[in-house]
Amino acid sequence: MAINTNQISALLRPGLKAVFGQLPQYPEQWKEIFTTYQSDKYQEIDVEMKYLGAADIKEEGSPYAVDTMGQRTVTNYIHKRIGLSFTITKEAMEDNLYQTQFPQQAVSLRNSLRSTKNILAANVLNNAFNAAYPIGDGQPMCSVAHPIDGGTFSNRPDADVDLSLGALEEIVIQIQKTPMASGMLAQIMPKKLIVPPSQQFVASVLLNTKDKPSSANNDINAIYHSNYIPQGYTVNQYLDGKAWFVITDCPNGLKHFQRTPVETDTYVDFPTDNIMAKAGERYSFGVSDPRAIFGSPGA
Repeated sequence: MAINTNQISALLRPGLKAVFGQLPQYPEQWKEIFTTYQSDKYQEIDVEMKYLGAADIKEEGSPYAVDTMGQRTVTNYIHKRIGLSFTITKEAMEDNLYQTQFPQQAVSLRNSLRSTKNILAANVLNNAFNAAYPIGDGQPMCSVAHPIDGGTFSNRPDADVDLSLGALEEIVIQIQKTPMASGMLAQIMPKKLIVPPSQQFVASVLLNTKDKPSSANNDINAIYHSNYIPQGYTVNQYLDGKAWFVITDCPNGLKHFQRTPVETDTYVDFPTDNIMAKAGERYSFGVSDPRAIFGSPGA
């Protein structure tokens, strides 16, 4: 339905003190989590390879051990088009005395696209523990049973725990003990803590306190002194509940593919003289290697 003069009747008369409703919005918070790549195809495909595992001791006179290599997990990124439009009558545009304040279509459309992108990116983490949202290996993004040759690996605690110093220390250790598809240990390290609004004060205490928080002993806070989380923490207002995550330096992890940049267009509908405005872009979010993120949904 087109925006008409009845819907903006107050804007047709002089004397308004203010026209408001658009407030500042959060920036592109997904950039703190995902690495962006450009795409020129319908979809992008990432393949995890299994390389040779550890060598075996060769007994005298016996043959060398034999191992194989080959592809394992395949991740598909299918780009979706996201957009929004509106229509306003020619009369509403002509008679509006406050055109510089409303509709401001370029600003409003840009803000809508930014908000949606933040939501879609955050949903990758909001669904991280949900079996209904599997990644390429068939498991949710954070799982205790990511498959590798001869077993599994986990990128979440065995028990659901709230963010605390002890839980963060355990995650740091778990990250350092993560195997590759071959079973050999991967050299990956924690990089950044990602928290929802409900955990921002806990994160601040854990990463900014020199001594062990909530302790009467004279123990140091090893997470702080040894800089185990070198990029600190960031709050993502689009995350739900109490879930918290640690991003690692594992390559080919959390990815954002931009297929088409933001495009805007405004035109006049010939039969009605209505003015139509639209904006859209095309992209995808996902994760190729779950070793790039460790997390807990909270207790």
